[in-house]
Amino acid sequence: MIIVDTHCHTGTNKYEPIESLIFHMEQAHVSKAVLIQHAGNTNNSYHVQCLHSHPNRFASAMIVEASDTGEKIGFWAEQGIVGIRLHADSRSKTIDPLAHWRAADKLNLVVSVPCSIPTLLGDEFSQVLKTFPDLTIVIEHLGGANHTMKPPYQEFKSMLALSRYPNLLIKLPGFGEFCRLPYPFTDVPPMARMVVEAFSPQRVMWGSDYPPVSTREGYNHSLEFPLSYFSDLGREDREWIFGRTALSVWGFSE
Repeated sequence: MIIVDTHCHTGTNKYEPIESLIFHMEQAHVSKAVLIQHAGNTNNSYHVQCLHSHPNRFASAMIVEASDTGEKIGFWAEQGIVGIRLHADSRSKTIDPLAHWRAADKLNLVVSVPCSIPTLLGDEFSQVLKTFPDLTIVIEHLGGANHTMKPPYQEFKSMLALSRYPNLLIKLPGFGEFCRLPYPFTDVPPMARMVVEAFSPQRVMWGSDYPPVSTREGYNHSLEFPLSYFSDLGREDREWIFGRTALSVWGFSE
């Protein structure tokens, strides 16, 4: 099974360099990863360096200034970056508030969306989904799931209704993000299974959230636990969740 981690941060200031991520990937037998630019950093040059130093091992999602008209998005895309990180309610500070979404659509980029459930259900994101039906959008962090959620999970179910949009996918994080008790997670709530049932394995992709996951269950457990949790699924379904979905979306070759 090819394992792809679709949510990693790396850098030279806020986060650790790529060599640290590679060490953890090799220990966990993770083949490829997507580098997600961290909030506040619009200099994507280190990501580009990582892409060129390790061809076909990494993909990247950029961040650009709110004032960018699309020129910088095009510049970074030419350097090999295949995605952009935009909040669900993101609007550019230009004459065209949807300029960043429009550029992503034109350049066939993947949009990685950090979010809360209210922003996913808001009018701004609804406009994006209706305006760009062919734009590949990936919701981060299980749509904002967290350990404070309680049955009957009505707000979370409302978010899951967005699965009716076929261009919308979602990331499955390490379970430490939404379990109340720490690893080994004896109180797993049903949100991960609800997501797989709503979106299907072909539209779910695992993403560790490295390195913040190191302060929760740790990198290895962020993969091993969900693999075990979904052991009741068929092998093909698990292959989609932990690798094949990412391979098909982020432009990797096997």
